[in-house]
Amino acid sequence: MPPVRMRGDGRKAKNPGKTLLRLMGYMRKYIPILLIVLVCILITAVAQTKGSENIGNLVDEFILPMVASGSTDFAPLAKYLVGIGAIFAAGMIAAFLQQYLMVSVAQGTQKTIRDEMFSKMQRLPIRYFDSNTAGNIMSCYTSDIDTL
Repeated sequence: MPPVRMRGDGRKAKNPGKTLLRLMGYMRKYIPILLIVLVCILITAVAQTKGSENIGNLVDEFILPMVASGSTDFAPLAKYLVGIGAIFAAGMIAAFLQQYLMVSVAQGTQKTIRDEMFSKMQRLPIRYFDSNTAGNIMSCYTSDIDTL
């Protein structure tokens, strides 16, 4: 299987560690939100694991004994299904919250970087704009930051 190609022109950061630290600096104000995201990730993982585990127990402890004995008492089974549903619902809510918060972190970080680029662009000499095309300059604002 051929290697997967990433979008972009193939350029890499000269110092990826320093670049990552600088990017984390932009995200510093989102640390409380990122901690909530981490908790949501853990809740989602636990809910998926426990939910799948409980489905196996459902068959072994409720369905097979009911079939073997011919019982029609579905109250314990219904109670167990409600519990499994609650576990999966907690996982879905946590996954939704994680995605929602991460979108706000990503958009806020992009806005901060774009604002910083714009303020720096305001200080550039006119000859910079004479020597670079408008498309190249706008590309930095749109696709380069989105790729980042």
